[in-house]
Amino acid sequence: MLSSSKCEVNSPLQLFFNRNFSLLQLKNADNQMVFRQIALLLFMMAGTNLHAQEYFEKQYAGVWQRSLSYSKAVAEAMPAERYRYKPTEEAMSFQRQWLHIADNISMLTARITGDRKAFYNQEDASGFAKAEVLNILDSANNYVLDLIRNASASQLNETIEFGGVSMTKENIFYLLRDHQAHHRAQCLVYLRMNGVKAPDYVGW
Repeated sequence: MLSSSKCEVNSPLQLFFNRNFSLLQLKNADNQMVFRQIALLLFMMAGTNLHAQEYFEKQYAGVWQRSLSYSKAVAEAMPAERYRYKPTEEAMSFQRQWLHIADNISMLTARITGDRKAFYNQEDASGFAKAEVLNILDSANNYVLDLIRNASASQLNETIEFGGVSMTKENIFYLLRDHQAHHRAQCLVYLRMNGVKAPDYVGW
């Protein structure tokens, strides 16, 4: 039998085996088969959770870095004189799309840290030129990158309510990427509507 120093006593999988070990002694083949199937299912569930944790810890910073670089390439592609372009009166301008991404980062990261970080003065937004927008975007995206690299397991697993849905703070990081991809895609369309070659796609 394994000693307590060799296993995680409080893990659900260990408790399952402790409570059901007597099933191994049964000679009934049907009961043993059921036991094996349940044990296999628990192993699969534990492996899935571990894989998800490893994805964030080992890969997500790189994923965000590539997304950051792709957004910057799209933002840089539009000529400065076309930064206030918008296809309809109701739509956000090219400039405003990127500032909106920074605003969303400010709002969502506050749900993770409890501290809302401002990346620019809202009163000055209408006058920002291309270079200033690029600096704001870099600052906001690098802030998220720093949070990803320093997030603890307990912080990521903490549950919050957002938009009427219960989710972990880890999910907020994925929402940040999804939101930015949504508005970056609109900016790609703006580029093409202005005859500007779009940067090559980066999707991993």
